[in-house]
Amino acid sequence: MWVLGISALVGNLFSVIWRLAEKTRNQTQAIQTFLIGNLALADFFMGIYMLILASADIYYGDGYFNYSDEWRSGYVCRFAGFLSLFASEGSVFFLTLISYERFLGGVFPFSSARLTKGSAKTVGALLWLFTFVLSLVPVLLAGPDSDFYDLSDVCIGLPLITRPATFEFEASDVGNELTFDLPVSQDSKPAWYFSIVIFLGVNLVCFVFILICYIAIFWSLKKSMAKSGRSTDTQEEMKIAIKMGIIVGTDFLCWVPVIIMGILSQTELVVIPLEAYTWSVVFVLPINSSLNPYLYTISSLISDWRSKHPSKKKQKLTESSMGSSTKNESKETLSSSISQTTITK
Repeated sequence: MWVLGISALVGNLFSVIWRLAEKTRNQTQAIQTFLIGNLALADFFMGIYMLILASADIYYGDGYFNYSDEWRSGYVCRFAGFLSLFASEGSVFFLTLISYERFLGGVFPFSSARLTKGSAKTVGALLWLFTFVLSLVPVLLAGPDSDFYDLSDVCIGLPLITRPATFEFEASDVGNELTFDLPVSQDSKPAWYFSIVIFLGVNLVCFVFILICYIAIFWSLKKSMAKSGRSTDTQEEMKIAIKMGIIVGTDFLCWVPVIIMGILSQTELVVIPLEAYTWSVVFVLPINSSLNPYLYTISSLISDWRSKHPSKKKQKLTESSMGSSTKNESKETLSSSISQTTITK
């Protein structure tokens, strides 16, 4: 938790600062920089959430069981629950917007529906506002007896558990002629309907949309390269599409296990153990927040640095190729001068 939290916090903070200071050459790059900066900001909040959980783990230690109810109903856990929803849903929504922009750029480059600098800022502000309300309301309404939403020990309610819907009392003999009527669950119902709608509904639709967008992008670029050859513009579009595809792919791989486990759990095909629930929250979901800044910002910096500072081996190859071309030019000049002399004679 500490490693992922610090990595997400530092990496995404650096990414946001670098994106703000970056000078872009055209509108398309400016829009991509703006959207990626917002994605890094969402991942930055996930880092704060992880560090809150790690700090609480140290504070309560092995005696957490005695304070679990106090922790879940406390303000710190509620704030952490708000941050987790705010960060995770903000990341999903901006990934969807990035995929939409890349789809239009790769498949319909002259479409009037493409984002401009102004419209990108407007849509980004509306997405943050919607994500803020979506994250705040369920946390304020969370309660242990609520069917709408509640906070777990890790301050987020994933749709990986169910709760009993009805009971029937059955006699149970415990020995010494003592018999008790114990409640036995007859059927179950979703623990929290809000979690199902968001994590198994909205997020699933977003990732299906993202998948379709990138399939269309690569198919369109492949067709363009087959027709026009490897032009500079097409190669640049392909590089951007591959880089963004890697970013989206890592997020996709982080969310898909949670979505699959949620569907299996709610359909009662399997029972998700508590350990799987905890690992999903503290490792599977936030790992993409730690990886993203290294995938799209630090890798870009390394690539730019290498282009500006080529290795000695490349310099030697360049010098040798330039030397050989100079020798060839000298030979051609000498032969032409000899030919000219012969003709004159």
